[in-house]
Amino acid sequence: MTLSRSADRPAENPTRIRLFYGVYVDEALRDAVVELQDRLRVPEPRIKWVERENLHFTLRFIGDVPVSRAADFAAAGRAAAPACTSFDMQLRGAGAFPSLANPNTIWLGAAGGAEAMIQLHRALSDVLDTAALAEPESRAFVPHCTLGRVRQGRGRERRECGQLAQALEAEAETEIGTMGCSEFCLISSTLTSSGPQYEAVESFALPDR
Repeated sequence: MTLSRSADRPAENPTRIRLFYGVYVDEALRDAVVELQDRLRVPEPRIKWVERENLHFTLRFIGDVPVSRAADFAAAGRAAAPACTSFDMQLRGAGAFPSLANPNTIWLGAAGGAEAMIQLHRALSDVLDTAALAEPESRAFVPHCTLGRVRQGRGRERRECGQLAQALEAEAETEIGTMGCSEFCLISSTLTSSGPQYEAVESFALPDR
C-alpha cells in the first residue's frame, strides 16, 4: 500500500497522519444535502459547515497516529469488511448533539439501513479492539452525517440558538434519499487554514447481499 501525502500536510510533522473510517455520502445525494445545509443557515449561532466533498458518515474515529501504523489500520479495514454485506441506507431527518437547545454538532440522520451501519461499526470495532489499535469507545454509536459544527461562543452569542432549533425541528423528517453502501474507507484528514482536506487511503468493498 502506498500512502499519498497531500501538499498541504504540515511539513513540520511528516511522520504522523490523522485517520478515521467512514462512508462517503453518495454523489447523487450531495446536492440535496447542501440544500438542507442552506435551509439551516441562521444568523446565530455561527456554524462551520462541512464542505460538499467532505460529506460522510463516520464509522470510527482514530485520530493522530504515526504514518508507520497506517498499514495496520488498513489491514483492520480489510479484516472487518467480510463480516458485513452491502446495504441501502435512507438519509432522513436533521438534528443536533447534544440537543436542539444546546447544539454543538448539526447532523443528518439515517433511517432504513442504520442497523446495518451499526453492525459494520461493531465488526470494525471488534477488529480494532482485538488488535489493540484503538481505545474502546465510551459512547454508543449513532449513525449520522455531520452537516456543521457550532463555533463555540460565550454569553449571549452561545445562547442564541432558538432560530437554529426551529429550523432543525422543521427538517426533523426531511427525506434526502436512499444510497447504496457497498464500501467504506480509511480516510486521512489534513487540517488546513481553509478547512480539513480528506483523502481516501484505502477503500474496502463489502460483499454483495
